[in-house]
Amino acid sequence: IAQLVAFGAVALLLLFIHEQRTAEPMLPLALWRQRVVLLSNLGAGGAAVTMMAVTVLLPAYVQGVMGRSPSLAGFVLGAMSVSWMFASITAGRLMIRTSYRLTATIGGASLVAGALFLVTLDPADSVLWPAAGSFLIGIAMGFCNTTFLVAIQASVPWNERGVATGSNMFMRMIGQSVGAALFGAILNYGVHRRLPGSEDAVNLLLDPGRRPGLGAGEVARLADAVAASAQAVYGVVTAIAVATLLTTLAFPARLSPVRR
Repeated sequence: IAQLVAFGAVALLLLFIHEQRTAEPMLPLALWRQRVVLLSNLGAGGAAVTMMAVTVLLPAYVQGVMGRSPSLAGFVLGAMSVSWMFASITAGRLMIRTSYRLTATIGGASLVAGALFLVTLDPADSVLWPAAGSFLIGIAMGFCNTTFLVAIQASVPWNERGVATGSNMFMRMIGQSVGAALFGAILNYGVHRRLPGSEDAVNLLLDPGRRPGLGAGEVARLADAVAASAQAVYGVVTAIAVATLLTTLAFPARLSPVRR
């Protein structure tokens, strides 16, 4: 892992040097000096990190810790997909009448609200509680991604729209990769700290063939460790969601697709 981190750091440094010296860089660093581009990319990265808490961890929590069926775990995840679609449509219409700042802030506020649902999640809660958190984060992704993409495209000349769009998509992918790695590391470390030697706890809880053979006491012990570790993850998610909200508030107040 240390070697991979070192390799990644060197590769990032070489990319930075290369992009500064290339006549037509794939990722023009000068774009990042523009306020709207910088804020859109930072916001997209933060939203992508937060989304991974739902995609990677929440279905496993519902099925493994709460003891619900795979169908209900899929229902919880599906709530985000449904709200994301309708929020994207709404954001596109609303930003024309208002501003990028308003629609992005609605997304940022929904991101924080969804994160708060997750950080207060308890194994004894109804499945509607995590579904509500997933639904709110879906609204956030619809508002944020639509706003950031349109704002970044409208803030650059026509000949730079392709690369500006690429920078935004790049930040989304970076955010998803960082989120999956970070949250997985926090969860695994938390389980190891609470139950040394039980790093396979999540897999045991999710395996319908092995879970009944664990016994009620062992299931409860493993579920408690995973639940406590997941709560630490959701605490980090909440902090990232708040940072993303603050990023949206830094957008120019009256900027919109029809006002530049």
